[in-house]
Amino acid sequence: MQKTISVFTVVCVLFSFMLFITKPLPVLGDDNGIDFENADNIDINAVYRVSVDKGEYALTSFTAAEDGYYLFEALGEQYSKSIVLNEYYEPVITLFDSSKNEVQYVEFDAYDPSVDNNAPYAKMVQKMKKGETYYFKTNLLDPDKSGTYLIRAMKAPDLVFTYSSEDEYSGYYQVYRYTGSEKELTIKTRYTVSESESLYIPDKNVILNEIGLGAFEGNEFLETINFPYDFGFIASEAFLNCKKLSNVNLSWNIDTIGYRAFAGCDSLKSITIHSYDVLLEPQCLGYDENGNKYSDFTIFCNEGSTAEEYAKANGISYSIITIDPIPSDSSQNTDNTSSTEPSNSNTSDVQEPTSAAPRNTIASIPSNTAVQGSEVIEPKVKKAKIKKVTKTSKKRRLKVSWKKVRGVSGYQIKCGLNRKMKKGKKVIFVKANRSSKIIKGLKPKKTYYIKIRAYKKYVSAKGEIKKSFGKWSKIIKANTR
Repeated sequence: MQKTISVFTVVCVLFSFMLFITKPLPVLGDDNGIDFENADNIDINAVYRVSVDKGEYALTSFTAAEDGYYLFEALGEQYSKSIVLNEYYEPVITLFDSSKNEVQYVEFDAYDPSVDNNAPYAKMVQKMKKGETYYFKTNLLDPDKSGTYLIRAMKAPDLVFTYSSEDEYSGYYQVYRYTGSEKELTIKTRYTVSESESLYIPDKNVILNEIGLGAFEGNEFLETINFPYDFGFIASEAFLNCKKLSNVNLSWNIDTIGYRAFAGCDSLKSITIHSYDVLLEPQCLGYDENGNKYSDFTIFCNEGSTAEEYAKANGISYSIITIDPIPSDSSQNTDNTSSTEPSNSNTSDVQEPTSAAPRNTIASIPSNTAVQGSEVIEPKVKKAKIKKVTKTSKKRRLKVSWKKVRGVSGYQIKCGLNRKMKKGKKVIFVKANRSSKIIKGLKPKKTYYIKIRAYKKYVSAKGEIKKSFGKWSKIIKANTR
């Protein structure tokens, strides 16, 4: 194995206009022993090319110039697998503290070789003090391969994004980590991100639809978080132990709040959920960091909603919203639950304070809802069709791809370990602009049965937002790794 010995300019493998200055990097031995003594210090923001042989790795050290969060990245470089097919080496990164204890390990993020300009990359964010040193170990996921990749350590921006490929046409971003110190933060669905903020950004115009796993965990500053009208997914432990967080203005179209997403938010006394059909995973609301239920937490929700069911099932105080406003500007969230005193009664009708117009009624039905006389006609929805279900490079996952159905509000995927899907069942809601989904958390080396259906949202005569579902697709079988 040879080291890179000169400084030179290279064209980034992803974008012909994106140039990196690569520097020499010591490449060390195999994993039989980590050679911390020979780890040379790398410079902030400098990009290094790493060339490794089978089973080998590179280890460097990085010292923080000031207090703050730092972003460590590795990006796979492209190689020709055949005359017509190009693929990328798949990097892995591990971070050790000054005592040589492993503190983080990350494999490359999911990617699809069929997507143009879409490479595997790994990233992690670490809080460091001035003068503190961490060791940055990189290698390839496949120990039997020799290959090259790029690495960098840099001061992390306030919002760190990560990218997942969707299909041959699209992908999506999620908030990977928030490192800022704002008391109030408003999440947007669209961001403009510069190339200097990340080693890997397939699209500068970032469309965001997800708060990632643990993205805000332990933030000591955040007091208010605002979501846009159409934001859908909050992952597990996203806001875990945000002790000062007291006001959460959820999206009207929120479809998932993950496991323990708001656990340990001691200052959060109430939350309003407008969605009728949000998936609320265990202990996502109303629990402390140790899994104990808060006695003074209230959920404001609509009658007959999944939020009401969650409150009842968990013995959490809830209040039914009698006026459920729809924002006049869908790009803004007009919730104002923080000014409402929570009620400990499970049957009281509480009028939610708001400055917005009241919810649409039969006289002002959305354009996708048909009306005949005084009756609302439930819209018909075409049957969805699965194109394929494939294994991913990671274990316990399957990727489902389907043919898009025009004019729908989204899709529902169901999978299980038998055809009736009562064993190992998972139910997932997906936005309308997507045509594939990676299902995570499955059992390894098992056969799963998967089906999908589309749905349209409409407003009932009572002013309730409901879903009209199409027929289920044909069931497809697939095996996990």
